[in-house]
Amino acid sequence: MTQERIKSLGVFLIFIFPYLSYSQSDTSIYDGLNLDAVEINTEALGSVISLKDPKLKTIISRAELKKAACCNLSESFETNPSIDVSITDAVTGTRQIQLFGLAGKYAQIQVEMTPLVRGLLANSGLSYIPGAWIHSIQLTKGIGSVSNGFESMTGQINVELLKPENIIDDIVIKNSAKLRVNNYINQGGRIETNLIYGKRISDKWSLGILGHASGRSIIVDNNKDGFADNPIGYQLNGMVRARYFGQNGWEGLFTIHTLEDQKIGGQISNNLNFPISSNPWRSNMSQNRFSISSKTGWVNPKNPNQSIGVILHGYRQSMIGNMGSSDDALNQKELSAHQIGGVSQFLFRQDWNKISHTGSVGIFYDNYDINFNAGGYLQGYNRPFVEQNIGISSEWTWTPNEFLTLVAGGRFDWHSIILNSKTRVPFSPRIHARIAPNDKNVFRLVFGEGFRMALPITEEWGRVASNREIRWDQYGSVSGGDQLSLEESTNAGISYTGNFIFNYMPGSITANIHGTWFNEAVIHDYWSNRMRYIYPDLTTSNESEFAMISKSAGISSNYKLDKKTEIRLAYRYQNVVVRNQIHGLDPVSILMPAAFVAKHRALINLSRNFMKSWNLDITVQYHGEQPIPSIQPLAPGLDGKLIGIAPAYQLLNFQFRKTTRKGDFYLGVENALNFQQQNPIDGAVNINGEPMPPGSTFFTDNFDATRVWGPIFGRMIYFGLNFKLIE
Repeated sequence: MTQERIKSLGVFLIFIFPYLSYSQSDTSIYDGLNLDAVEINTEALGSVISLKDPKLKTIISRAELKKAACCNLSESFETNPSIDVSITDAVTGTRQIQLFGLAGKYAQIQVEMTPLVRGLLANSGLSYIPGAWIHSIQLTKGIGSVSNGFESMTGQINVELLKPENIIDDIVIKNSAKLRVNNYINQGGRIETNLIYGKRISDKWSLGILGHASGRSIIVDNNKDGFADNPIGYQLNGMVRARYFGQNGWEGLFTIHTLEDQKIGGQISNNLNFPISSNPWRSNMSQNRFSISSKTGWVNPKNPNQSIGVILHGYRQSMIGNMGSSDDALNQKELSAHQIGGVSQFLFRQDWNKISHTGSVGIFYDNYDINFNAGGYLQGYNRPFVEQNIGISSEWTWTPNEFLTLVAGGRFDWHSIILNSKTRVPFSPRIHARIAPNDKNVFRLVFGEGFRMALPITEEWGRVASNREIRWDQYGSVSGGDQLSLEESTNAGISYTGNFIFNYMPGSITANIHGTWFNEAVIHDYWSNRMRYIYPDLTTSNESEFAMISKSAGISSNYKLDKKTEIRLAYRYQNVVVRNQIHGLDPVSILMPAAFVAKHRALINLSRNFMKSWNLDITVQYHGEQPIPSIQPLAPGLDGKLIGIAPAYQLLNFQFRKTTRKGDFYLGVENALNFQQQNPIDGAVNINGEPMPPGSTFFTDNFDATRVWGPIFGRMIYFGLNFKLIE
């Protein structure tokens, strides 16, 4: 299917809409009954898909996050069938997510509509939002709204943090305050503490303080390969939030955020038996961030259908790291990266009965200084560069009745790097449609385009942990900042959501098919032996020349077996192919499977309440076979031997939770079946299982810590508690 046909199909489909009957419940039955007071208590649903929203959006609440050990945002999707969580390497412990089999960097991940996983935070930003801070997560599958920016290529994840009123619960009582504490410890030596404080200062102002401290000082090497299974180090993270509710429709939220993160990994275990003169292979990473944001909004008191909002967000981020050993100087790698940036966005909304309009004007600015050193030499034309963008968007929503919603929008972006090399101004169209034959079934259509600017080294830093030679110099800067780092894609999809009653109990089912076609992409090619090629792939509208293609289909169902038991079943198929260059005397370009992407995924989650205050959650995950780079020195595509296959495996997690008046405590097990990937680091041990020093020929020739496809640590037991210290 060509790019033009994809666009034509997306525009054509939105004009097919059925109009059927409308029904509502009768509320006049007890007209003559008077009650002094009515108190309704109900437990919030963990995961909800609204039938009214034109986007396929899942709201993940705190009730859902409690089902697993949600230490930070990267670990918040263990019970979600749409998101895959993977570890990039066996050294840094960096967790990344996948949507439709594509890396999380292609989804727009934000905190309350301000950027999170972008720039220098594309690699580890998910780990800097503690789970105890999260109020809810909004997950949109398929391209998002134009008002949120140009980077929503596969979907959008927006995280709502605890605001002061969420902490205090009752924002009416003056000088009321609450303090909560969350503690966590696991078998791997990780300890975490979160303090959450909220205080009502006056009629208009309230204050919230979120504090986080975590660390790991115990070195664990279960597989005895000389490398720590998890890096040691610490993270200090703090946020101060002030909330304002004024008169005449004004409100505001003001936030200051700061963090420091230090990680050390590599050969730091007690299983080393090297000569005294040997220098172990180490990985060090230090990151610091300071940001300040302001969100103010106004709703016209005389016309509630008219509102404006202003978002201001500034930040400073640093990323200093190194990998390697002085005994293998050729493969030492050093990174020094700094980013100073900001976002200024003005939004306005107007509703007219059945039609509404949302517009935005945004200014984005980022100043980067990235230096990458490999083997003692600076790689490429490392120099500071500036990425600036002015974006204007317009989005119209038409809701003629309860059964039909059309959303059409587009945005123009005057992007400094693109305008330096091309005469065109990027235009990103977005179309969403909701068709409801009745009040229990909804069909949705989505179509749109997006783009982003890649930072090839910093956003894939964990995959530098190998002795593969990085080859990229003929293709622009590996640090980013030029036109060759542009990535563009088209996304289209259709989905169905329905609610049903079976055996007097409620349930729901959701099915979706999505495709993403990349016209331009930065390719990370791992298929060549002992090489890692990084290069742009510029294509035409011919399908055979797309740079990357993702096709995904999934189905999931939630059903309440009885009043105390709920079950979730899900299956997803995803096929991702990437255009790679076969290097040699006669180079060719072919589509090859994306590495570390399983075609088949399945999930079962069972939740059971018993004895009033106890809860049991059991989750089973199935990971199908994954293509991984082989270590055979043969040309890829000729006999297939460079495409290894990682076996399928299953993970079993379960958790007990006890609720009390003061809070709750929980005990759980991750990977209860103790499945482990054998020998996750190539070259770390010899044939006798003895750890090898970096100076040895065996280590130098074979070291690669990036062929990770499964768990490394094994079974993990954890314990945690949440309690109110001040009520």
